[in-house]
Amino acid sequence: MCKAWQIEKEDNVAVVLSPAKAGQTVRLNGMALTAASDIPQGHKIALSPIAKGEQIVKYSVPIGLAKTDIHPGEHVHTHNLEDITSRLCSEYYDRYMARGAK
Repeated sequence: MCKAWQIEKEDNVAVVLSPAKAGQTVRLNGMALTAASDIPQGHKIALSPIAKGEQIVKYSVPIGLAKTDIHPGEHVHTHNLEDITSRLCSEYYDRYMARGAK
């Protein structure tokens, strides 16, 4: 058995606290998921279905977009997550910081 940590209740992913093997039960918050593949320690596991193009949320913040449909128990990483950090930083700057800099 492996445990995972959902950092914020709004997150649709959790972090596995030890390596999870494919088929292994991953437990968190009274929930049990089956790891769809091997998931390295510290990586994300999907808690619910995430449709292609939907935001992946960690720390209550969007951290990426799903490149494909992601099912509960799947490893969420660069193979199925489009990193949108730069875009979000630019949007944040344009929305909040640029106003004060003018």
